[in-house]
Amino acid sequence: MALTTAVLWFYGLMASLVLGASVYETLVVHPAWSRKPPESLRGFSDPPVSRMNIPLFWKPVAPLYALSALAALGTAFLAGRQGVALFVSAACAVISVGWTLLYFRPTIERFLLSSGGDAPAERLQREVRRWIGLNWIRVALVAVSWSGALMTLASHG
Repeated sequence: MALTTAVLWFYGLMASLVLGASVYETLVVHPAWSRKPPESLRGFSDPPVSRMNIPLFWKPVAPLYALSALAALGTAFLAGRQGVALFVSAACAVISVGWTLLYFRPTIERFLLSSGGDAPAERLQREVRRWIGLNWIRVALVAVSWSGALMTLASHG
């Protein structure tokens, strides 16, 4: 198996893992803390729910996802096998991880670590709704990334 193929398979695996985890979080975890802030934020931070260590999963997975996308694109470029699907896929992966680091992670930490702080309930509810809405766009980016990885694997892998 060529290096390009191995890296592409690893990227496909990472994209699949990230898509599955993102959909799970969006459908199961996010409704638990976002249903009625600030009360639901406090409830999510209390035991037994607080024993979930979501950052423990995402700290290694998110960078590996973005780096594997860049590695797949780089090795495909060197082999002369890059295509639009892989380029768009890698771009979506990097954008979603960058957006996560710049907006999603700091905001969710503020929501959950301080139960929204001392922000008025109406403002906190608006911010949570915005976060949830933008998260659907982020999940769509991950889905495009996954789709591009699979299309590239199907044609080159």
